[in-house]
Amino acid sequence: MESMSKKNIIETVDTAKDYACKLEDLLSSVKGANDQIQTSTQKTISEIDSTFDLLVSTLLESLNKRRALLRTEALRLRDDGLAPLKACRDIIDEKLRVTKLYIEEGRNILRVGGLTTSLEKTLCFTEQASLLGSLPAVPNLEEVADLSFQCPVESIVPELQQCVANIGQVSRMGPVQITEVHEKPGALLVQWEEVDYERVVDVHSFRLQLAYGDVRGQDHLQLSNYHDAYVGPEGQHLVRDLRPGVPYTFRVCCRVEGSSDWSAWSLPRVALTHQEPFCWGESNSNYLITNEKKLASKTSPEQSVLLSSTAQFGPGHSIEFTVLECGIGCSDEGLGLVTGPVEGENLIQPGCLFVNTQGSVFVDGAEKTTKLPSLQKCSKVCFTCENIRDGKIRVNVDSNNKTVTYDWSVRCPLYFAVCFGEMGWKVLVE
Repeated sequence: MESMSKKNIIETVDTAKDYACKLEDLLSSVKGANDQIQTSTQKTISEIDSTFDLLVSTLLESLNKRRALLRTEALRLRDDGLAPLKACRDIIDEKLRVTKLYIEEGRNILRVGGLTTSLEKTLCFTEQASLLGSLPAVPNLEEVADLSFQCPVESIVPELQQCVANIGQVSRMGPVQITEVHEKPGALLVQWEEVDYERVVDVHSFRLQLAYGDVRGQDHLQLSNYHDAYVGPEGQHLVRDLRPGVPYTFRVCCRVEGSSDWSAWSLPRVALTHQEPFCWGESNSNYLITNEKKLASKTSPEQSVLLSSTAQFGPGHSIEFTVLECGIGCSDEGLGLVTGPVEGENLIQPGCLFVNTQGSVFVDGAEKTTKLPSLQKCSKVCFTCENIRDGKIRVNVDSNNKTVTYDWSVRCPLYFAVCFGEMGWKVLVE
């Protein structure tokens, strides 16, 4: 009985320890949430202050520039108006000076001798009266400048106040958040959703950005490191050409209908893929493999099948072939998926889903009714796959906006392959 009691106590203590560990984990989560709120609040207040400081200084600078320009314009108009008046004043002053001298001369004649003055001097003085001439023209007040300043302050001030009242917005969180990130070969499938359900305007487009490495909380790295990975209406995007084992930071925002401004960013999400990117095998001497083993170039005139380096393709994957250079193309040349190494140098056989250069589709060697566009330079053929049940998959083949779907009884993963006899074909896989 005593041993049973001791055992129960030990089990109870162990259970309590597990419970305490879980409580500590919850405390850690609460601390993380608290830190996020405090840090984001401090950052937001700092951004508010810096933004409004910039607006205030810019507005004052603009107002002072405008004031200086208006003052300069007023002084220019003043000078333009005063220049002819100064010339007129100079003429009048000169005529007034001459006239006063003439008056003084007449007074002197009268004071000295009156009629006893010589007739010659009297006649000379009288003749000078004709030099007085007409009075100079002086502009009326209606003809000269009368400067004034117009500024509809009564209407401008409310507009400014309304404009200022609409500056900025503090958001509890970004209206779009990253919800899932799935690993793909050399890629990550990033999915996001709207979380602002009170928004009454439809979202027009989304913007996904990524940065190399984990840049969370490193503001000095965010401006220079982030770059656009996708802009469009979809709620997910496959980000390709990623290095396996290397972390990447993602964020997403949106733009609503009728607006040119992007919303606040989502919380950053760090993710990485451990799956190697799709690449060609390098053992076939009839093909030159370049561009990090993504580009296969046919270099010999012999019919030859080239397989991927390993069996990489399966449910949830998407693989795209791009024809960079092409030849004439025969019915047994093309690209597709295979279950493993094939017999002979063609892909029209069991265990192959094959699209030839004319657009015909063969599944396990049997030609299907529906045809796809023929393979030409810059053609793109995309294979996607989903699992139906064990040993059976559904494959979608898209080429030049035309899609066909086949249920195929095979086991994954699959190889991808090309088969060409003519030289010059170049196929990029992503």
